[in-house]
Amino acid sequence: MGDYPCSCRVQPLGGMMTVKTALRALARRLPRPVKKQINEGIWMLSSAGRQYSMLAKDKWRTDASLLPLTEAHRSLYGTIHKLYFKEFGILPDIVGCQDFNEKIQWLKLFDQDREIVRCCDKVLVRDRVRERVGDEHLVRLYQVGRHFSDLDFDALPDSFVIKANHDNGTVRVVPDKSAIDREDMANWVNSALRRPFGVDKGEWGYGPIERRVLAEEMLPFEDGLPPRDYKFYVVEGRVVFMHLISGRGTYPTEQTVDPSGVEMGLRLHSAFAPGNGFSRPAEWQEMIRVAEAVGAGFKCVRVDLYLSNRRIYVGEMTFWPKSGLYQGEDRKRIGALLDFDRSTFKPLVSMR
Repeated sequence: MGDYPCSCRVQPLGGMMTVKTALRALARRLPRPVKKQINEGIWMLSSAGRQYSMLAKDKWRTDASLLPLTEAHRSLYGTIHKLYFKEFGILPDIVGCQDFNEKIQWLKLFDQDREIVRCCDKVLVRDRVRERVGDEHLVRLYQVGRHFSDLDFDALPDSFVIKANHDNGTVRVVPDKSAIDREDMANWVNSALRRPFGVDKGEWGYGPIERRVLAEEMLPFEDGLPPRDYKFYVVEGRVVFMHLISGRGTYPTEQTVDPSGVEMGLRLHSAFAPGNGFSRPAEWQEMIRVAEAVGAGFKCVRVDLYLSNRRIYVGEMTFWPKSGLYQGEDRKRIGALLDFDRSTFKPLVSMR
């Protein structure tokens, strides 16, 4: 059972159900990290968990004969494969890398770099943007703190955006701070800062980040909607396609666009409706230049840009989009665009 807090043997169905019931009852009374570990133990006792264990053991031996996997990789390798198996019912092909998702898993294992940690941090990535393309492509940063109480709320403007620097999703747009329940926001922020992010999905670069909360400028809304997300995929320093997300907060749509600004009609995110009628903005070539300058030096990275009042802003850099678990029907065709060099490998980054 490895690290799981259960030393019972696998028994016939009746005994198995008794073990599961006992573990679930215990888990309800324990802290979240322990509860999560117990739930993993329950899953490993299931038929799916046992099937995974058998397949993963054989696959490790095969992959280690073809790729520079070491014992140091084993934990991350296991995390990635278990996650993928739970999502798709199969194990990822990290040797042949047939689609988008499998290439993202390869990157987690074999393209580690300390600079990635800096770029995953929403505060420190600003230094890279400043070094590569200048301050004019940064949203104004108002305040940074280790806790919500470190922020001088009264000194903030009437509207702003508040977010955590170490994760994806802890973002709140504040159009009118007088309408905010500060206690509620403090609980929300501090709860996010207590939670680790990404490591359980193999997104190792978020683990070492010193967690902080930041307040930054809120870009103007257009027709009641936030600015569109222009997500540029940069491979070996060149933009290969752009994933456009429009209508966040209402009925979001997605479009894939090639570097010349032509719609590709490929689906990546099944939760979004397909958009249409993309019109290349006048700043298109400059957006590509900014994305390529910021993303240069990595095998593959997504550089998220915003366009507001004809000014280009760098939002963030993402190295493992959706953790390589996209459900879109065109994963294989889009994966072919991520044609980075898989003949060279970097050692694991020490987390100390």
